[in-house]
Amino acid sequence: MPEFLQPLVDAVSHRPYLFIFIGLLIAGELVLLPAIYLAVTGHLELEWVALIAIAAMGISDLVWYYLGRALPRERLSRIGRIDRAMNRLDVLYARRGPQILIGSKFVYGTRTAAQVLAGTNAMPVSMYLMANTIGIVLLVAVLCALGYAVRGTISRLEDVVGQMQVAFLVFVVLAVAIQLVATKMLRARWFR
Repeated sequence: MPEFLQPLVDAVSHRPYLFIFIGLLIAGELVLLPAIYLAVTGHLELEWVALIAIAAMGISDLVWYYLGRALPRERLSRIGRIDRAMNRLDVLYARRGPQILIGSKFVYGTRTAAQVLAGTNAMPVSMYLMANTIGIVLLVAVLCALGYAVRGTISRLEDVVGQMQVAFLVFVVLAVAIQLVATKMLRARWFR
């Protein structure tokens, strides 16, 4: 490992939950999945990972919601075809806003847009907080359950990966040896 990265590695290893919190604020599920993996494999406490995930994702989503509340609707309408799509989403949000928020947690890439749209459609804060919290808790619970369900597979996968690393190392050594022998033979033949 490069020496300049050592302070960062030390900081992360001494305060992993803080870095998970910050990562979840910024990247959401991209940090949540590895954090759950580390918890399921015994490197972190799953309860802390789950609580931190719920808090960080809730805060992040709330920021996007209030950004949607503050963003003038006319500004969004100026973005090409988005005006027509926004009109359709208004109708959909009026009927199924909470369900959209909950469902957006399970469709990668839609979480942020759903928060902004909840804000632009002036969903009441109490309804937003309730639906969003239910969605986050469900997502974290499902991912934790999946992590525990595949825990045995993960340890077997680590064994297979370890075996693959050994096999790959043997392959690389053999490939380099064959190349060196072939190069030596070809040089001997070409440069007589």
